[in-house]
Amino acid sequence: MGENIIQKDNLIHDFIDVTKDVLSTMASYHVETKGIREINGGSDMLNVTACMDITGVLGFSGGRKGSILVTFSDRIALAAVGGMLGMPLTEINADVCDGIAELVNMIAGGAKTRLQKKGVNFDLSIPNTVIGANHQITAPAGTSRTRIDFVSDDGGFFIEVYLKEE
Repeated sequence: MGENIIQKDNLIHDFIDVTKDVLSTMASYHVETKGIREINGGSDMLNVTACMDITGVLGFSGGRKGSILVTFSDRIALAAVGGMLGMPLTEINADVCDGIAELVNMIAGGAKTRLQKKGVNFDLSIPNTVIGANHQITAPAGTSRTRIDFVSDDGGFFIEVYLKEE
């Protein structure tokens, strides 16, 4: 497997800055970075990310390949998407799922714009949303990912990014 260029080329702060900007601008939602860590998957094991309640997932291809996932608790998802829509939300519904997909799309798109200026080019897939308490998402064996934990007044959430040369 190719090396995760996010850490190697010190691109992680582009994803951090974009995540903060998108949530602040689009949802009036303030977050702070809590921590960054590399998840090194062994070549003979299944790489599993234990997620929260709702996750937006988007793939990268074309020159580089990988993925980004943004995973929230119900409480944070409702607050962030409610901020985007300008109304309080009380349950996970189609609007919340669409809002989470749009958030991951904006984060990935903003990061893509920043990384293109550094010569890192890739295409974005269509975002998907996964719901369900404590769901899991797998990555190919041997995949190293970068996880960024964030904290807000409503609790924590995280993004996980993987990007390698094709």
